[in-house]
Amino acid sequence: VRVYEDGGELSHEAFMSDIKPYEDQTESDKKVSDILVGMLVQSSKQIPAVLEKVKEFKPDLIVYDPFMLDAMVVAYLLNIPCASTITYPSFNHFIIFTGKGTEFEKRQVLEDYKQSTTMLKLRNQMLEDYDIDLFENFIPSTFYLRSGLQICTGTKEFELSMPSAVQEIYGGMDAECKYVGPMLLSEEQGRVSSIPHGSKCERQWIDEPFPHDELEKYKRKGKKIVYASFGTVATGFFWDYSGPTSNMMGAKTSGKEFCRTMWKRIFQAFGGNDKYVVVMATVTDDPDALRGFDIPANFIVR
Repeated sequence: VRVYEDGGELSHEAFMSDIKPYEDQTESDKKVSDILVGMLVQSSKQIPAVLEKVKEFKPDLIVYDPFMLDAMVVAYLLNIPCASTITYPSFNHFIIFTGKGTEFEKRQVLEDYKQSTTMLKLRNQMLEDYDIDLFENFIPSTFYLRSGLQICTGTKEFELSMPSAVQEIYGGMDAECKYVGPMLLSEEQGRVSSIPHGSKCERQWIDEPFPHDELEKYKRKGKKIVYASFGTVATGFFWDYSGPTSNMMGAKTSGKEFCRTMWKRIFQAFGGNDKYVVVMATVTDDPDALRGFDIPANFIVR
């Protein structure tokens, strides 16, 4: 259970509240992601409140999102067993390296975060308050503890090689990561989701229950099942984004432009091909996300 001092949730507005407008930032801050840094700053502010609540609750285990700081720090300080839930394709998928193909580029990304005015201030504060060095022991956005368990909802077959810059910090941890595949629990079975139903949501055909029986029928017929999904970042935070690309963690266009371009290409590549059935998750709450598209008959879109 996530606990905040005001009892609310971390919204986009909240975690951007400590980030200056791009034009007012230092040159070093312009090189790193506003969203990533803003979330770290905000989650660090929640550590005292979360720490007190956890001391009161006395859990036997902490399961946490490694994108954020608070739960990881609390588990470390109180020496409570912990497990991070990695919702990337594999352990060695690091979003801060998106679009960076060489080892040199990846090292430069890490150096940019170390030089960032805001990140340096946060790192020094964490050292002073908790004796935790964010630069020496962690990769931004993936706060894994060696003493904890890393659980990945991807598959081992998607694993990448660990970048050399990461080896110095997380070397060997990828081999110990436990892969469990996608978690398909219903809300009745205990599914917990933080994805908000935005005010612009309008119930339509893509919101209907997923046709599991129909998919099973296709599998029995020997069809190849292709799953296409673009997660919650391009379809959420960046859907209508129009700010500087330096803040987009490797992306070059808005999420809307990217997703609609890719959807069109997927329709063209697989549409009408009797060998395949494509399950495509749009995720976005924009009711006009699919406007203008003719959905091929061999597609299940939700």
